[in-house]
Amino acid sequence: MARLGNPGVNRHVSTPPQQYQGRARSHSSKKSAPKDRDAFHVPSPYAQCPACELLSIGKTYQDPRHRHIDVMSGREIHQLTDYRGHSFQFYFTHPCWIGDNSAFIFASDRENHRDYFRYDLDSGLVTQLTDSATRPVRGCCLSPVTDRLYFWSGRELCEFDLASLTERTVCVLLDGMSGDRPAATADGKHVCVLLCEESTGSGKTAHYGPPTDGGSRERFERQPLSQVVRIDVASGEIDVLHEDRRYISHVNASPTRPNLLTFCHEGPWELIDQRIWCVNADTKEVWPIRPQEGAYSVVAEHWLADGKRIGFRSHLRSAGDTRFGHIRFDNKEHIEAKLGAYSRHFHTHDGSLVVGDGSPIYALPKMINSCETWPYILLYAWNADGYGTSRIIAEHGSTFNGNPAHCHPRFTPDGKHVLYTSDTSGYANIYMVEVGKLDELPELRI
Repeated sequence: MARLGNPGVNRHVSTPPQQYQGRARSHSSKKSAPKDRDAFHVPSPYAQCPACELLSIGKTYQDPRHRHIDVMSGREIHQLTDYRGHSFQFYFTHPCWIGDNSAFIFASDRENHRDYFRYDLDSGLVTQLTDSATRPVRGCCLSPVTDRLYFWSGRELCEFDLASLTERTVCVLLDGMSGDRPAATADGKHVCVLLCEESTGSGKTAHYGPPTDGGSRERFERQPLSQVVRIDVASGEIDVLHEDRRYISHVNASPTRPNLLTFCHEGPWELIDQRIWCVNADTKEVWPIRPQEGAYSVVAEHWLADGKRIGFRSHLRSAGDTRFGHIRFDNKEHIEAKLGAYSRHFHTHDGSLVVGDGSPIYALPKMINSCETWPYILLYAWNADGYGTSRIIAEHGSTFNGNPAHCHPRFTPDGKHVLYTSDTSGYANIYMVEVGKLDELPELRI
């Protein structure tokens, strides 16, 4: 695992912008190697540069850590963050663990700005990695094989090196297109991302709407030009893999196969005929994953740890039930089973044990959830022919009031703990609980 130093970032543009296909240009930057400093005392590395002294990259926090026994499961809950501002983990589709899995990347509102931070499990040390006080920062992803972050600052796609705390610009989009959250490929050589035509009315792409709407209905009806692209992080060159005039979202890269990625047709779930699509970046072949055939709604897809299978939640539209399944990228080995207890988002490494967020009910046209499972984090274990009875591992108590308060539970890489977010303390914070023996956990009785 790369060790973090503490000074800020030098950014020096050394070459003029170059024009590339795919509505982008790129420039390189020189980086100065920071000196190692004590983790808890961070003198400014910019004493001679007044314009840079405001940068907070490398600033550290020591949040109080709390423990309590969950009243439902009896498990010990560890509250990892505690700050008067939201702290929340990455969306469950994107990797967040660094090196030997002793640290993870998360987002937090601190000093009146939302930035990205590193959390070290052993010490509880929180280290700031971006500085949105000086320029906007959004849509971050991690490349686990290179220990680099990729995020947008306006139209710039930026790379941040976690080892040296230095940053450079990969490419810059031309006017008229906006970049969505990127995803790093398994070999660390590219990031895949959605570029979307901006709304001519507001000059910005529409924000996602309420969760009952499956994203922004305005964007769904507008049918903007959307491009799924692959960006070479060394050169900044952009390769358009697929484009269409429709609402596209959730570009996810396989964690083991550099040439495979998925995207989805987004919008009101009952109106989407085929959600999940796979792309071979080498051949630009595009094909549907888990064909819906008009009978199902399929949502919330993510790659399993093997990088071959894709997990998803589904609903038989005529019955309004909830199911979880997974299928290979070539549509083989399809497993799908009805669940007795609803969750909105699921995560699993291999399909044998699934964690769900116990969301409030979202009643959709022709699709009514049969039960309410809020406020519990739930585990679903696979048996011979289905997922059986769900078990309560924690009472999250989160309001789901805005994205930071969505639980988005996920297993740690070794599968021994569940990491989740909850705003039960007033602000969203990050919690962790041990999985332990399943037969010790109470069953959810519907």
